[in-house]
Amino acid sequence: MQEAVRRYVPDGQELLVGGFAFSDPTALAHELIRQGRKRLFIMKTSGGVLVDLLVGAGCVERLLSCHVWNSVGPVPAHCFRRALEQGKPHPIQIEELSYGAFTMSLLAGACDLPFMPTTPVQGSGHFTQRTFLPDKFGVVENPFGGGPVCVVPPLKPALGIFHVQRVDKHGNAQMFGPTGEMRYAMAACKKLIVIAEELVDTAVIRERPEATVAPGFMVDAVVIEPWAAHPTDSYGYYYRDLHHHALYGEMSRTEEGFQRYLDEWIIATGNHAGFIAKLGKERISELMIRKERW
Repeated sequence: MQEAVRRYVPDGQELLVGGFAFSDPTALAHELIRQGRKRLFIMKTSGGVLVDLLVGAGCVERLLSCHVWNSVGPVPAHCFRRALEQGKPHPIQIEELSYGAFTMSLLAGACDLPFMPTTPVQGSGHFTQRTFLPDKFGVVENPFGGGPVCVVPPLKPALGIFHVQRVDKHGNAQMFGPTGEMRYAMAACKKLIVIAEELVDTAVIRERPEATVAPGFMVDAVVIEPWAAHPTDSYGYYYRDLHHHALYGEMSRTEEGFQRYLDEWIIATGNHAGFIAKLGKERISELMIRKERW
């Protein structure tokens, strides 16, 4: 993880992060914080704890998202609110899209199309409020009749980083369970890194080819990092850690509490293995899913 961040994610990087309150590569956010990244342009459909961490640590300059919250409870994303309402630790620029509009933009990018139709949002805050994406929506006449249609332009992120369940040495990456927009979001990215729970033989990948969300020729780098999605879940590997969501929500309620969380859980642990060691074997055992080979 350290090498991937050092090589591919400089200050100011445009970065699409996968996950939709499941398979969030939270270990990536931890490493970005450890390496002190600044001025990032983060794109993520569901912000969650991952985005709140990056905002609170001062890593984010611009954010494109559908929502940002701590998805247990639900609990507000306190760092995100402080940044927008008080400019702490510094102001950020925010652009919002509905989930449908965001995914259609990614689909247009994956298919190399000039635009894609989306559900009507004319008159909504998403449509009227625009900051750094003045052309995030358009309206065209339906060529088949029926009035105007809301459309979105293609989204082609410079870099995408996604959590998957398993990958082989060639970069063939597989996901199980819910996958949301991941398949075409990956295809929309100009460069792609996958963070996998485990490395498997290519023969194992070939047993379930339909689960491959990114073939190896699309993948620029692979990181093998078990439990990288904690505290969200990784289908078939471990459950969501609701206790840790609640812990983060309580500690991040104040600036001082958030700094304690950074110091104790991210900086002091040194790397993701240290973070998992701090969680402890008992908690890991409680969350782990006992499974047979897929």
